[in-house]
Amino acid sequence: MSDMRTPLVYIIGKEAGEDTIQYLINLVSHGAALPFHIIIVEQSAYLHPAIHALTLRAPQIEAVTLDIPITSTALLRMRILIAWLTQTQPSVVHLLAATADTDTDVIAAIWVAHVPTRIVTMAEVSPSVRSDGVRPIYNFVAHRLMRTLSDIIVFTNNAKQTLQQEYRLTQTRISVIPIGVDSTVYALHMTTEQSRTPYGIPAEGQLIACVGQLTPRKGQTVLIHAMNHIWQFLPDVCLAIVGTGEHAAHLQMLAKQSNHPDQILFLDEVRDQKGFLRCVDVYVQPSFSEAMSFDLLIAMAMERPVVASSIVNIHEIIESNASGLLVRPGSSEALASAIMRVFNDAELRITVSLNARTRVVQRFTLDQWHNATVALYPLI
Repeated sequence: MSDMRTPLVYIIGKEAGEDTIQYLINLVSHGAALPFHIIIVEQSAYLHPAIHALTLRAPQIEAVTLDIPITSTALLRMRILIAWLTQTQPSVVHLLAATADTDTDVIAAIWVAHVPTRIVTMAEVSPSVRSDGVRPIYNFVAHRLMRTLSDIIVFTNNAKQTLQQEYRLTQTRISVIPIGVDSTVYALHMTTEQSRTPYGIPAEGQLIACVGQLTPRKGQTVLIHAMNHIWQFLPDVCLAIVGTGEHAAHLQMLAKQSNHPDQILFLDEVRDQKGFLRCVDVYVQPSFSEAMSFDLLIAMAMERPVVASSIVNIHEIIESNASGLLVRPGSSEALASAIMRVFNDAELRITVSLNARTRVVQRFTLDQWHNATVALYPLI
């Protein structure tokens, strides 16, 4: 180990996706001045490229892979992790993207290794669902292990209430710490007028954008169906779907079957997110479920009018008809109607855009998120 400071270990949960990687990169980058030697642990043999790049930029940050096969038994995984933690002797372990069903063995290992401060960020918080006969025993073990934690971090008050009801955690501290973005960087006045040409987007016509992993829960299917309704009244509108994921081929097939397949564009990524968003007329988040969304907050900080699904966690980000429009999840007609309302009502468009940025600046900044999170670490 290259640093003599006490280790602060971040363990990435087994079900972590790109949102969690982004969460970790933002948190660690902003907390580089902490008096810890930061170690990021991936439980597989794979090191995410963004994490590798981070370690090259910051010598006080280390990344390791425990090379635990996915097919390993929970007991073997625990033994490997306990041995590593015992050798490393961190003062804080922060487990990210944890769920009781997938990361119980990790929580148990942290407890057995006698780590002084044990913190878990719960990505998705919902009642446990397991149909096998071990559910009562499994519930008992999971509930007891959750009570050994120093702190549990969730992103919304709804998640906290669900967690309290499901696990009856009356003694464990549960902190509601929303994620945040750097509103000084993501700001319309900080970007110059951008051409759409680098993104392959037609120079003329209005543009709808949706950014995120291409997975069923993100609801891009609903948005593609909504375009057929929108084109009946606004035939020149284009849709840009940005992201990669398991659902990509299915979405591309749906786009080809749409009324104007050449007006639905797929981009794996955009290097200049600020410049891209400046070109966007309406940002859409049609998710069926959403634990956190940096992309949504960035769009709001960039003063884009937002249309999103009316789901529990987004309710705590967007005030309906004030900082964005909320629609029934899964309804392409409702989604199309809300998008056209934004296009056709200039006063509404300006109001929700300005209110969206105000909402982010007041409640979802990077500093607020970082300071509230590191306040849980015992600084030495």
